[in-house]
Amino acid sequence: MQTRAILFTAPNQAALENIEIPAPEAGEVLIESLYTLISPGTELRCRAGKQEGVVFPFIPGYTMVGRVIGRGAGVSLSEGTLVFCGGTSKASVNLAWGGHVAHAIQPAGGVYPLPEGMNPLHAPAAKLAAIAYRGVRLSNPRPHETVAVIGLGAIGLLAAQLHALSGARVVAADLSPYRVANAQKAGLEAFVPQGNLGEAFRQYLPHGADVVVDATGAPAVLAQAIEVAREKAWDDSSELGARVVIQGSYAGAFSLPYQAVFLKELSFYVPRDVQPRDIRAMLDVMARGKLNVETLISAVRAPESAPETYAALAQPDAEWITVAFNWQ
Repeated sequence: MQTRAILFTAPNQAALENIEIPAPEAGEVLIESLYTLISPGTELRCRAGKQEGVVFPFIPGYTMVGRVIGRGAGVSLSEGTLVFCGGTSKASVNLAWGGHVAHAIQPAGGVYPLPEGMNPLHAPAAKLAAIAYRGVRLSNPRPHETVAVIGLGAIGLLAAQLHALSGARVVAADLSPYRVANAQKAGLEAFVPQGNLGEAFRQYLPHGADVVVDATGAPAVLAQAIEVAREKAWDDSSELGARVVIQGSYAGAFSLPYQAVFLKELSFYVPRDVQPRDIRAMLDVMARGKLNVETLISAVRAPESAPETYAALAQPDAEWITVAFNWQ
């Protein structure tokens, strides 16, 4: 069948175009899209042509909520069911990863029914929340600990909220006054750092942070983030040093200041996307109102606005966290 999709057609170029997807085969479902959500770090990197292995033109994105409107043989999922999925698994063009599309084909095992009463506009955020939650699972914050989150874009905003659910004290920072004010609306302790990042955080966390989350994707900031981690006395053999979660989306290599890492005996975690259990958990957490998604979705726009929407998000001073596309 013919449907519409947002395509990245060349570096820094987006368009809404017609594509073809096949009919659902055995074990597959056909989904009519309601909302899709931009993952800014990943999609802007893809748009710039910096995603390894991706060939233009392609359908970007990996967050979609829609309604089941067709089923192949052997599928028990009822038509009309509202589901989250990553987009379409089949199309007449390349996929990376096929999220921004009006209709999608997915194996029935690759969709997640929404909890009863969940707002379908909020539900696409489940994948972004699951990415941040994967980092929380790895860092394993305790209620008596402190967490520093650097960067309050989509992933940083969610990571700060999810770490706070552990009971740990979370302090977050971003150079954008808009992002800091937005995080404060979500109930977070956040500030705009001035000067050296380590010194700025010491005003809030005098002993440094037990967990540092880098959600910037900026190599220069990651190097400074090491200064935010708490010190470890040379004769302290009672526990490990601080943990650093590299949650930002990096297009290439980065370096770290070895001596600082060595003296603090830091542990590093690089979350590797998500597992199905992470998405299910976040759908449940969101349905119970434990995440402030209203501060995440800055605007809802038509798919036809994709070229100017991505161009605006790419600006350094953009006053959006992320944007949802309404396909109805």
